[in-house]
Amino acid sequence: MALDCLVVASSERELEGFLTKVGILSYHKEKSYLLLAVGVSQVQSALNTLQAIIDYQPKAVLCVGYAGAIDRSLAIGTPILATSVVQFELDLRPFGLKRGETFGRGANEVVGELSLSVPPYPGATLAKGGSSDRFLLRPWREANPWLVDELGLGFSDMESYGVALAARMHNIPCTVCRVISDDAQGRRPKNYRVFCQKANQHFVQVLYSLLEAPSEKSPTNL
Repeated sequence: MALDCLVVASSERELEGFLTKVGILSYHKEKSYLLLAVGVSQVQSALNTLQAIIDYQPKAVLCVGYAGAIDRSLAIGTPILATSVVQFELDLRPFGLKRGETFGRGANEVVGELSLSVPPYPGATLAKGGSSDRFLLRPWREANPWLVDELGLGFSDMESYGVALAARMHNIPCTVCRVISDDAQGRRPKNYRVFCQKANQHFVQVLYSLLEAPSEKSPTNL
């Protein structure tokens, strides 16, 4: 089975807007996609996405979900397309590396920041994301200005790096779409149900943008 796009999120709630059951093969304009909840945290999301890639052999991976803003200009409800993502709590600076970097000794070892595929989607804000198994409360963000000063992060979540890493291991393009659920001041949506509905509409449109993008032509088709 070869999918056009594997869509993953930490929970099924973040996939509700697709109006398709999780784990059921679905189509948009003859292109196939499958929704999967891969769990919270970098480890769970990486392992479950990796297994799904092995099982379904997707041509692309889309990671969707909610995120906390680090950039003060990002308001609640803002749709984000990540340009790259890094593990911001990986810290090997005593060995001469930058935050988020690790040693590149193995054939399959990825060093540092991962670049992502960014489809056209009007209205989305482009930003660099950071992943960690820490929920960033405002006091911790403010006590660690290096999140912006050194890494230039716009938002944080717990799964994007793990998902992107699994895709990178198989040389599959990965797109990350997140909607801001907590702004840099620590404020949250007044009506969470309405927030989820609007956020999920963005996720669906980004998926459609990926599926409707023209395929690259081979030399024989030129």
